[in-house]
Amino acid sequence: MRFALVAALLALAVLPRPAAAQADAALKKKIDGAIDKGVEWLKKKQIRQGEHKGSWGDGVNTVYGGGDAKSSGGMYLASTSLALLALLKCGVDPEDPVVKDGLAYVDGLLVKEYGEVKKGRPSPTIQGSTYVGGILLMMFEALYDARTDKAMKADGKDPKTDVRPPVVLEAKDKATVARIVEWLKDTHSRKGGWRYGAPIWESPGGVEEDPSATQIVLLGLASAGRIGVETPPEVWKAAAAWNLEAQEKTGPAVKKPAPADAGGGTYAVREGDRARGWPYLRRGSKEDERVTGSITACGVSSLILCKAALSKTKLWTKSLSAQVDRGIYDGLAWIDLHYAVDRNPEAFRSHFYYLYGLERLGTLGSFEKIGAHPWYPDGAKVILDLQAADGHWDTRTEIEPCDVIDTCLALLFLRRATIPVGVTLTR
Repeated sequence: MRFALVAALLALAVLPRPAAAQADAALKKKIDGAIDKGVEWLKKKQIRQGEHKGSWGDGVNTVYGGGDAKSSGGMYLASTSLALLALLKCGVDPEDPVVKDGLAYVDGLLVKEYGEVKKGRPSPTIQGSTYVGGILLMMFEALYDARTDKAMKADGKDPKTDVRPPVVLEAKDKATVARIVEWLKDTHSRKGGWRYGAPIWESPGGVEEDPSATQIVLLGLASAGRIGVETPPEVWKAAAAWNLEAQEKTGPAVKKPAPADAGGGTYAVREGDRARGWPYLRRGSKEDERVTGSITACGVSSLILCKAALSKTKLWTKSLSAQVDRGIYDGLAWIDLHYAVDRNPEAFRSHFYYLYGLERLGTLGSFEKIGAHPWYPDGAKVILDLQAADGHWDTRTEIEPCDVIDTCLALLFLRRATIPVGVTLTR
């Protein structure tokens, strides 16, 4: 009897795993390999000598910050802070010479970019970028998280399961983070959003905000809050109001799925959901006014971040909660209706920025599926197929340096680098 029981258990132990489990394990192995190759390429891409030693290349576009002639850093600061964020999120040792050289380069430009704030409005001499500011704040959080992980492992602790000690910023870094937060706080528009830099105060017809810059800033402010430099709730409320105003006012009703299609970790259409997305600009070219996947992902993520920041404050009223939840779910309905991973829906560029947007909203909202769509394995397979033999990515749908930016965005997606904000979206 005992022998028969043991034999039965051994037989079960050698049974092949279900096909789905095998497929998941095979995909994870490919993803891990792709991350390793991408990290090695990115490390080798760092400039090793000269004026820009420690950086990751330049470009001529202001979208990710500082590409205009007045900026002291060109795209170097933008691409370097993004590369450091990606490397640290992918587990590169914070003491690695590549990281240390990158941090030294960033340190040399910070004062020029964010060195002065005048009460009431930013100094006109500052050429800092909201994009770079947000990414820098995320990078500082990733740096201190990596240092904590390393110290915990040295003490025989598991960073994923054991209690993590509170982050204590070094005085110099705390001053830098606080300075960037102050600059970002003072550069939001009169309506509550952000553009590339300081608002266009002197131009009544100028565009003072867009969902992309606004979302990057909010991601950065959330990071700063987690490492001890918080943003006043009034700033978050203004950002929520602006994002709600920027969303489409109406959209098509979307079909409810069968009950079996819903489940834990799934956004599923409910009664009253309408597909309402976000355009890049409310006033601009036809292309800028088009509602797209990447910008709609920005809008949804921003509202989730605002909800997390406000939900335990007196500013979080029943009315605001209902408006924000409606904006989130209608934005998800738009993503579901236009779902794609082989392109940025309704757009001609920024493919990987859109995929990173899916990762952000999926992680922030704790959604493994959007409708019937498992966004992470779907997107990962596309990214794996597009990786070059040497480990980098270049979709040629991003600004320059496209290879660096696309590689960083691909790594951040594959690593699922966004930090959840602890808000459960249920209805």
